[in-house]
Amino acid sequence: MNKKAYIFTGYLGSGKTTSMVKSIEEFFKDKKVLVIVNEFGEVGIDGKVLSAELQGQGVVELNEGCICCVLYDELNKVLSDIQSKYDFDYLFIETSGLSEPFPIYSALVSLGYDVESVICLIDSLNYEKYKDDDVFKYQIGSANIIVLNKIDLVEQSKIESIKNEIFSLKEKYNLKNFLTGEYLIPKYELITTTYGFIPEYVFTEIDLPISRDVSATKDDHSHKDYVKNVDYYPNDALSYDQFIKIIKKFPKNLIRSKGILKFKDVDVPLLFNYTYGNYTFEEFPQEVDKGILVSIFLNELKMVSCKS
Repeated sequence: MNKKAYIFTGYLGSGKTTSMVKSIEEFFKDKKVLVIVNEFGEVGIDGKVLSAELQGQGVVELNEGCICCVLYDELNKVLSDIQSKYDFDYLFIETSGLSEPFPIYSALVSLGYDVESVICLIDSLNYEKYKDDDVFKYQIGSANIIVLNKIDLVEQSKIESIKNEIFSLKEKYNLKNFLTGEYLIPKYELITTTYGFIPEYVFTEIDLPISRDVSATKDDHSHKDYVKNVDYYPNDALSYDQFIKIIKKFPKNLIRSKGILKFKDVDVPLLFNYTYGNYTFEEFPQEVDKGILVSIFLNELKMVSCKS
C-alpha cells in the first residue's frame, strides 16, 4: 500500500499549523504520522510548535528555504531520504506561507505517494490585504480542499462575498495541463470554519482526485517581494507590557510575525502570533533557552528590526 500524504498550504497567518495539529490529533492519533514543516528562511518557529504539540509523532523541519523553490531532483532526494529514515504511513506537509504547493505535490507523486488532498487555508479577516498576491492565487489553484478560516471574525455578508471571489479565482488559476487544457483538479470543495477545524469526512470520505499526470504543468513564483528578519530576546529581559509597547511600534510593512518569548513577569513562555496588526498570545508547553521572533516584511518599504 502506498503511503498517503496531505499538503497544507495557505498564505501567511491563515492558520495552517493550528489546522494541521487539530486534524492529526483528532483523526490520526493512532496512526503512524510524519510531519514536515517548511519555513521561509533559515530559522523557523512552526517546527518547535509542532514538536511540542504532537508528542509521539515524527516532526521534520526543513529550514533551508522554501522547498517549492528547490530544484526538482533535489526535492525528490530530500523526500526520498526522509522516507528511508522514518517509519510512517501518513505524511503531512505544511508549506511556508509564501510557497506554492504544486512542486511538492509533483515530487510526492513521482515517489509513489497517494496525495489525498492539497488543503488551502484562507484567513477571512485579512483576505482583502493579500488577495491580489500571485502566490495566494496559485495556492488556491493547486488545492482540492479550500478552507475559509476565521469566519467568526467577519460579517456573514462578507463571507459570501469572499466565497464568490474564491470561486472566480479557482476558475482562473486552477492548474491545467497546458498541452490538453484539462484541469488537474476537476472537482474541489470549499469549507467554511473557525479555529482551523476541518471535518472528519475530508480525511475519510471525500473523493476529489488530483491528476497524477503533472508532466505538462507549469509553476512559477518567487519571493522577491518579501524580506525575513529574526530577533532574539534573552529570557526575562522584557516584561509583557514592554513587549506590547514594541508591538505598537511595529512598522506598517510587517505582515507576519511569530515567536516564542519568555517575559520576566509571566511564569511560562508564550507563543506570539501577529498577522496584519492583529496579535495573540498563548502558553507554550516547553521551556526555551531564549526568545525568538521571526518576522516577514513587504520589501517595498524599509525593513527595521522588531526589537526596537
